[in-house]
Amino acid sequence: MRLTDYLFGWREIRTTGTATKALTDFLLLRQIPAELLSENGTTTARIGRADAKRVLIHLSSLGFKAETGKVKGLPALLQGAVRRPGILIGVLLSVLFFFFARGRVWEVSITGDGSVDEDEVRSALYAAGLRPGMRIRDLSAGDVATNCLLCEDRFSGMNVSLSGVVARVEWYGRQGDGSVPSTEKGTGVNVVASCDGVIVSVQPTCGVAVVVPGQTVHKGDLLISGVTSGGTVRAAGTVTARVSDVFSATAGTTAVKSRIESTKAVAVSFRMFGETVFSLGSPEDSASVKEIVLPGGVSLPFSFRIGYRCNVRKETETLSESRAAEEALRRLNWLVREALCDGELLKKEITGRFTEEGYSATATVEYLINIGKPLAFTTGNEYNK
Repeated sequence: MRLTDYLFGWREIRTTGTATKALTDFLLLRQIPAELLSENGTTTARIGRADAKRVLIHLSSLGFKAETGKVKGLPALLQGAVRRPGILIGVLLSVLFFFFARGRVWEVSITGDGSVDEDEVRSALYAAGLRPGMRIRDLSAGDVATNCLLCEDRFSGMNVSLSGVVARVEWYGRQGDGSVPSTEKGTGVNVVASCDGVIVSVQPTCGVAVVVPGQTVHKGDLLISGVTSGGTVRAAGTVTARVSDVFSATAGTTAVKSRIESTKAVAVSFRMFGETVFSLGSPEDSASVKEIVLPGGVSLPFSFRIGYRCNVRKETETLSESRAAEEALRRLNWLVREALCDGELLKKEITGRFTEEGYSATATVEYLINIGKPLAFTTGNEYNK
């Protein structure tokens, strides 16, 4: 039977003797999908609900009387659930919970040095907008930390990270003399530059800023220090800089296209709240992954991921000059989008020309981006001296 038969219902038709031959002939003639079982001279055909009605009319026109069973499948389950309102209400509440719970913070984990009572820290976080039940897409870890530092001067620094349904907060308080007690001595973190640029703004939420707007920095330069007057901390914050970069892409007049001819499932993983619980098969052999989601694209709090191995056929295609130029520009735009990420584009100039390799396109880009990246202290780290 087909999947639609289970969704819309199916029923059993039982025949004996010559009625069985009339039944099978009609199924073959009309190409009706069915499951046939024979036992003690009785043939049982499991047929979709709509097709079963056609079969019964045909047998009746030939003078045969067939025994039929009740409708089974999803409609039968729904009817049973209606007769048991407790089950129906439980299913509806579960579905509503899945829609509501996904993508929200349900636990706020707080760690600190103990100089401020945890209830006061939690109250400050709630006032800054971080509370259980809030949607993650409506929260910004940097904004929450900044608002807490502005409304409570007893905090010297704060790290906020949003991971799944848990928000983890690490805070540092001030001692009576204003110094910062160290809670992570020997495991501090600096914020350094991920690329060259000109600083536009510095917003540290933990640690000490060592650069100012207008300053030119190079990749690896220290931006926010994790070494404070009271000890070492895990520096954090946002450092926005104006970055200039040049991207290039080339497309030849011949292109190799890959076409997937067939796929085979080789692995399945059970995931809960974005984390893999267990896997079966060979996930490392998976060339593509499909995740089961609810209608509308909302992921379940628990879901299955199916990995597929693909049989790919490669074909060589000759491109015209205009097609080669379009392909080079497409690749170039993709490189620029990947570099921008969450940044803001300020200026983009594109030039192109034909070379021996094909069409070469170049883009000169200026954009604003957060260039700060964490760098943990190591034995040879010069900032840990």
